[in-house]
Formats: sequence, structure tokens, C-alpha cells
Amino acid sequence: MGFSTFPVDASSSHLRSLISPVGTLPAELLIEIFAFCAAEDCLAPLTLGAICRFWKSVVDESPRVWQVAVLDDKRSMAASQSQARLWIGRSAPLQFDVKLNVEDADNVLPLLAPFLPVFHRWRQLTITGARQESVCLSDAFSRLDTLNDLSISVSGNEHPDDACRPTFEAYSPLWPNRIAMNIWLTQLPRAELLTPLQFTSLSITDQPPHSTRPDAAAILGLLESCPQLESFTLSGWMDAEVYGSHVLPVVSLPRLHTMNIRRTTLARVLLSNINAPALSKLYLAYLNNSHRISPEFSERGDSEDEAQDYSQSPWSDQATGMGLRNLIARCNPPIKSLEMDYSDMRTKDFIYVFEHLTELEDFLITASDMSNTVIRLLKPYDEAALAANPHAASTSEGSHDDLCLSPAPSLSVRLPHLRNFELYNCHRISGDAIVETLMHRVKYTDRFTPKDTLEEVVISDCEQCGLQHQDVLIKEIGSRFRTY
Repeated sequence: MGFSTFPVDASSSHLRSLISPVGTLPAELLIEIFAFCAAEDCLAPLTLGAICRFWKSVVDESPRVWQVAVLDDKRSMAASQSQARLWIGRSAPLQFDVKLNVEDADNVLPLLAPFLPVFHRWRQLTITGARQESVCLSDAFSRLDTLNDLSISVSGNEHPDDACRPTFEAYSPLWPNRIAMNIWLTQLPRAELLTPLQFTSLSITDQPPHSTRPDAAAILGLLESCPQLESFTLSGWMDAEVYGSHVLPVVSLPRLHTMNIRRTTLARVLLSNINAPALSKLYLAYLNNSHRISPEFSERGDSEDEAQDYSQSPWSDQATGMGLRNLIARCNPPIKSLEMDYSDMRTKDFIYVFEHLTELEDFLITASDMSNTVIRLLKPYDEAALAANPHAASTSEGSHDDLCLSPAPSLSVRLPHLRNFELYNCHRISGDAIVETLMHRVKYTDRFTPKDTLEEVVISDCEQCGLQHQDVLIKEIGSRFRTY
């Protein structure tokens, strides 16, 4: 029997085709095969690219092969994030699927972090492991350039109905281009596990059953991972003790314009360690607490309040006041709106705030123990007299009936741009002090600074401000005064 052989001078490409028929396949067909393999094996693109130079060039230059990114929290976080960045770059400009295999719900955010800046390219998010979840993103979501808002709920339990379950929701028609990501965690991720996040809004809420103790360093680390933040809300950890012995970083948030701190003993820590030079709206709510929360702090201003004004929550008053003083001293933010709902300060802190928030336009305070001393700080005052005797002039309760007759250059007003002033449930302030302060201020500012005079005054449920006081205010400042 004879054997058919090829001539010795047969081309090398022809010989390779006999040895490896797949080498004759066009690149387009190889891409389809490689994409199928990649869907079955998360690391197939790397394996296929190691076969030969030709296959490597096909794999590296074919976004279709990189459209499925599969990450596992059993690997190191650094390796997983490096893999994510490789898949993101190689799959561009196509959309891609994200598949996470996680046993610990707290690893979801660090694993997703590299993908968040390219949220508009996501097709589907699938989570396996401790819980099976699949989130298919709508066309409306995928058309957006970024994922704007992150909402984190922290709980002591894993919440079997919600653990490992990020959800995405659109805002109302008034905000057609904003999408929020909501996620449950048992603890906040460490800053070193997070790549820079592009969120402009962050909300952190401590949910029952409560975690054992707040981690202020983790909160600040998360803030540091979000340098583009414009709005920040924290609510929770009301009963935890906070001590001043820990050295915490100062987080720079140059774009932050709105901050809301509620129901927490962490107010001082946060306000004292945030640098927010653009902050214009600050909301403090339900910070008053009778529990002593800062026994180890020792900063300038931590001394007892020289005014000796009564307070039902002296320790949280000190914490809130010192935090706000530290924030102002650090970056002098142009705060225009300050709301304090059941969040009090010492008299010395009100003095400091009133003298430094020169841009404040709206001031609302609810359920405050502030005294007549504090309300009278808003009257016009003699600057020369204050310089001569700072303590007496800053806390004097005299009538100053002659101030409005003095020439404008000799007088000053704290909060010079204040336009809206609202008091609710402030029971320690006398009606006489309220009337006296508002009449003097309005008469003076109406005459000398009409562009910056009060436009709206609300006095509601302040038990010492009776009908007779309200009648005087209606007569003196007219429709600018309201009560409920």
C-alpha cells in the first residue's frame, strides 16, 4: 500500500492547517467560540490568550470576549478588583454582565466598586453564593452616564431577605437623571478595600437590630473614598459611646454642599473631621442625649459654659457645639441654611456660631433649651463696647433701647444676612426677650441694611410667647410674622 505525501516544499501555513485545523478558522468565528468559552469559564480570556500569539491578539482586540466579568470573594480583594478593571477596559465600548459569587454580604460593595463608574454599560448583575440574586438593568438605567446616589443600611444581622441584595431605583420625574443604589451591610467596608467611588450623594443608616458599636474611622474612610460627594446623610448609632483618644483622618470633601446628621452620638467626630469649604446647608436632628458621650475629649472650648445656662442634655450640647466650632474653624464654610431639630448647643457655642456664620440666611431651631441670653445675641450691638468687655457685651440682657437711634457705623448685627428665622417649641425663651430682640433687629436692619433684613419670622409653640407678644410682633413687623 502506498502513502500519499506532500512535497517537501509545501508552505508552512498549509502544514499548520494539517496539524491544527482550528488555525484555518477566520478570526470572526474564533471570536464567537472564545466568547462562548468566556461565558462558561470566568478566566477563559486569559487562558485562551496564552495559547499562541495569534489567539492572544484575537482575544485582546475583541471586546465580545470580555463581556462577562465573574468575581469571587474567596480571592483577595486586590486581585478581584484588578481583574474587574481589566475586563472593563477590554470590553469597551460594549455592555457587560457582572457576576459575583459572595459568601459575605459585606464584600458586595468592594467587589462592585470598580464597575460603578461605568454603570451605564451594565446589562445584568447576578449574585450567587450565600444568596441568589439577579438584577436586570432597564434601558433607562443603562442610558445614564453615572450612578449618582449610594444608600447603605447597616444592621447587626445579615437580614436574610436583603443581604447581598443591591437594588437600583430611579428618582421621581423631577429627577429623571438620578439613580440610587441601595444596599444592606452588617458593617461598613474598610477604606483600603474601596476604589475611588463617583457617588455625589451618600446616605448611611444604622438599622435595628443595631450593630454593637459604630466605627467612626470606617465612616470617614468611606467618605474619603467618595471625593465627589455633594450631599451626605448619616442617621444612627444613638446610644454608642464615643471617645476622643483615637486619631482620625480629616476628610476633604471640596464639593459637599449639604450635610444631614441625625440620631447619632457621632456628630462631634464627623463635624470635627470633615473639611467642607463649600458647605451651604447643614441639618442637625435628634442629637440631644443625656448620656455622657465625650469624657476624653480635650480641646480648646471644652471648658464648662461660662454662661451657666441650664440644659437637659449638657454632654450632647457640648459635643454638637464643639463639632460645629471645629468645622467652622477648619474651613469657614459659607453655610446659608442651618436647621437644628432637638439638637442643642451651649451658650458659648451659639455665640461662636452667630459670630462666624456671616453668610447664614435661614436659621430654624426646634425644641431648644436656648435662653434669653442666646436670643438677645441677634440684637444690634455696640462693637466698641464688646471689644472693651467681651463677656459682658456678648451675653448682656439689657434693653438697648437707644441702639436703633445710633448711627449705623457704630453698631453691628450677628448673622448679618439672616432673612428667615424660625423657633419651634423653645420653652425657656421669654416672650419679652423674643419681642425685644426682633423689634430692635428689624428696626435697625430695615433702616440701615434693607436688603438683608428679616423677611419671615415664625414663632410656634414657645410657651412663654403668648398672644400679647404675638400681637406686638404682628403690629411691628406685619405679614413677616407667622405662628401656628
